Amino acid sequence: MKLMLRNTLLISALFSLNAVAQQAKYEFEGPVRLQQVLNDAESEGLLADAYWPLVRLVKTDDKAEIEQQRNQILAQLTELEQYWQSRRETEKAQSAALLKSQVKSWQLGKQLWGQISIENARTELASNPLLPAGEYKLYVPERPDSVHVYGVVSTPGDYRYASGKTVADWLNSIDDSEGLGAAYNKSQAVRIRQNQQQTADWAYYKQSDAELLPGDILWLGFEPNQLPPKFESLNADIRDLLMHFVANESERNSLNLPVHEVENNHATSSWHWSRRDLSPSYGDYGSVGLLQTPTARMAEEGALAITYSDMEEYRRYTVNLQLLPWLETTAFYTEFPNRKYSNVPDFSGDNVFADKGFDIKARLWEESYWVPEVSVGFRDFVGTGLFDAEYIVANKRFGPLDVSLGVGFGRLGTRDDFTNPFCELSDEYCDRETGYGSGGGQLEYDRWFTGPAALFGGVEYHTPWEPLSLKVEYEGNDYSDERAGVPIKVDSRWNFGANYQVTDYFDVQLSYERGNTFMFNFSLRTNFGTLNQIKVTPDKTVPTPEKRKESLDDVNWSAMNLAMREQGAFSAARFAAEDDEVTLFAYHLRYRDSSEAYDRAARIMAAELPDSVKTYNLVDMTLFDPNVNTRVNADKFKDRVLNKDPGKAVDETGDLFERMDSPDMPAEGDDSWMLNPRNQFSNRFGLKPFLDQSFGNPETFYTYQLGVYAFGRRWLTDNVELFGELGFNIATNYDDFLFLDGGEDALPDVRTNIRRYVQNDIWLDSAQVTYHKRLGQDWFAMAYAGYLERMFGGVGAEVLYKPVDSRWAFGLRANRVRQRDFNGGSGFLDYEVTTGFASVYYQMPWLSDSLLQLDFGQFLAGDKGVNVTMQKRFDSGVIAGAYAAFTDVSSEEYGEGSFTKGFFISIPFDLMSIRPTRERVGFSWVPLSRNGGQQLQRRTRLYDYTDDRAPFYSR
Repeated sequence: MKLMLRNTLLISALFSLNAVAQQAKYEFEGPVRLQQVLNDAESEGLLADAYWPLVRLVKTDDKAEIEQQRNQILAQLTELEQYWQSRRETEKAQSAALLKSQVKSWQLGKQLWGQISIENARTELASNPLLPAGEYKLYVPERPDSVHVYGVVSTPGDYRYASGKTVADWLNSIDDSEGLGAAYNKSQAVRIRQNQQQTADWAYYKQSDAELLPGDILWLGFEPNQLPPKFESLNADIRDLLMHFVANESERNSLNLPVHEVENNHATSSWHWSRRDLSPSYGDYGSVGLLQTPTARMAEEGALAITYSDMEEYRRYTVNLQLLPWLETTAFYTEFPNRKYSNVPDFSGDNVFADKGFDIKARLWEESYWVPEVSVGFRDFVGTGLFDAEYIVANKRFGPLDVSLGVGFGRLGTRDDFTNPFCELSDEYCDRETGYGSGGGQLEYDRWFTGPAALFGGVEYHTPWEPLSLKVEYEGNDYSDERAGVPIKVDSRWNFGANYQVTDYFDVQLSYERGNTFMFNFSLRTNFGTLNQIKVTPDKTVPTPEKRKESLDDVNWSAMNLAMREQGAFSAARFAAEDDEVTLFAYHLRYRDSSEAYDRAARIMAAELPDSVKTYNLVDMTLFDPNVNTRVNADKFKDRVLNKDPGKAVDETGDLFERMDSPDMPAEGDDSWMLNPRNQFSNRFGLKPFLDQSFGNPETFYTYQLGVYAFGRRWLTDNVELFGELGFNIATNYDDFLFLDGGEDALPDVRTNIRRYVQNDIWLDSAQVTYHKRLGQDWFAMAYAGYLERMFGGVGAEVLYKPVDSRWAFGLRANRVRQRDFNGGSGFLDYEVTTGFASVYYQMPWLSDSLLQLDFGQFLAGDKGVNVTMQKRFDSGVIAGAYAAFTDVSSEEYGEGSFTKGFFISIPFDLMSIRPTRERVGFSWVPLSRNGGQQLQRRTRLYDYTDDRAPFYSR
């Protein structure tokens, strides 16, 4: 080979850490990829016995940064040792000194890449990086028979490997021989493998089943709360240093002493509790708990459970959603088999009474080594109050046993075990107001935590047979204050049950409660955060230099437009070029994640455009106007996707996308246009199904209408759109409605006469003309007129201010509308009103990917106030939301329900399809629709249209 010093690599094969290495030195001319280095090493026979998980490529001429990190850590450890010495905490000081000696003994080397594989390097560009010029060593060890254990460990170094032994078992074995130093982390350790870190729990209350492989590094740091605030990053800094670990150069290793041994050096039993699913289960009330009583535990964020419980005197239907990691929400309907809905057969027939309500539970703090997990909760807190209760409960886990203990008030405290502790604060807490809310929907703060108090608690035991858990509980309700329609006899405060997980998505629970009654429930479960669907997508374009054109004149712009569509990135592409920039004006086609579309589009441009182009501008279009620009540095992008950027994966391109205001489109006929076809307006038609449903009505518990909408759409100009929609009934039981008059409240009948509208089998749902206009960089407007929804028609306008990637947006809208006739046609009634709102939108990063919307203004019934909408987006793209309207109408004037509220779920359609799409399907639930706090149901919103400016729905 021709000798040149641009890239020098020293190839070393280390068959053990203590053996003499076989070495071969090569010098390469010009840039070289990993595959060539590995091929040459293989040709010399140096890779024959390689243990690939430990093969490392180290840049030997780049030691300064690593050594600087080491010296900073050593200085911190010295200072920490002196700090603990000054406080006479000798054992802790010894731990710091011990760790300092470990850090000094580590042989470190700059490692730009993680796992290396000759097979992958030969077949995948992503595993075949271009090596920057410099000197390297390739370490090729055989499979070792040990693992490395470092940290607050009295005897650090290599330990004899045991297959199937969990991290927790390793540390417990070392701890049993007093091998751990003072101030060690009692709860978590870290496994380091192939330049990746994985946290592993190992406490008595929480253990992961993570195992070690030969050559892994097991790191046990200091307990975080033992470190002074100045050293809070010390554990992480040392772990980052270990990512560049090569070998241990301690005196023990230099003397070739045998590796350390631990007692019980055998695999962890497959029956050990750390290998079981210890997720909490759902109780009789559809929330996380035992049977009748709640626990402090929370499900995983996004967990959804639909539960049916048969408790003899009650039948309960529950939807439970873990909205945030610390917040559990529950909506329920409870049927009373022994009570009729009313005493008027002509009104409700034989329909039994049903009560709706909501529960909420919030975690105050998580479980730690010494402290239990504690939560506070409220049952039926905005319902009629038939089941209202408050509680504070704590949980502590001991292996497979999860123990709970709580104090209940209201329905959970009727046993009156002791004096309410809040009585010491105020006499108002000593007595609880009797009776129940009449209309429901009110937050009766003055009842919370008042009256008698009682203890409750129990144990859930996760058996070695993983699907089965057993429950024992002691409850605090004496059932003397029930409204079940029949007396409830109680022979015992102890309840017993078993929960069986039939599948990953279905649980069945049987129980024997009150000493005399068998009960059961079942739960259907999923998780909005982890829902996914395998996608069929085209392979990404690899922008190799051979394909690039010499000049812009050689580019086939129409072919690039077609490639954008074939990749699913953008449609209706237009291209403009000026100086060394090319700008794409186009519409998102398929990918919800805009970064995926940008990556695919930029790859196409990098493959086709000449190297003289230094900048790509990817401009999202919305309603024929530029929306937002994403700028890409062409050279940096090509280096990244061709694996020329050390330490960066070829698909890690998000940091290369610079978001900014969009440029104006050049005028038609401008010389900068490379491709600018005229807009071709055409008619679009389609069908979409719908399901309207209601629960808890007097005539029947469940009311539904299944139908289909037939819609048509046409753009007349770049700014004017026509849209119409007809509704067709397929199946419904709304005919059961006997009560067709409006509400009894003091407000105009703007929603309560919905029953008259749903009697039609065919109806004109909407027909409107809409004018759209972008007013400036951050300003958007629309005006519309026609039949705006099923119940109202009129005119309206909206203005929105929404800066690029801002968490804030502000809108203003106004409408003059008239109520439509009940026959589903074109007629109108006499009622006419002006309604409008000033809106504030805020995406809350501190509340786990949530959007808050506040609408201040006048509602359809003329009442004034604010509508609050909260939406939570999960990792899968599913959005769960709730809204409530608070107006100047009193709860008495409003009527049953006290105020307007509702819930909705928006699901990305691509969770049900193998092809990506930006479409969504939604479901909503309104517990009770009255006339106060009602808004116009508009078909479109500017905030949705401009979502790509600050993505919430499409990402």
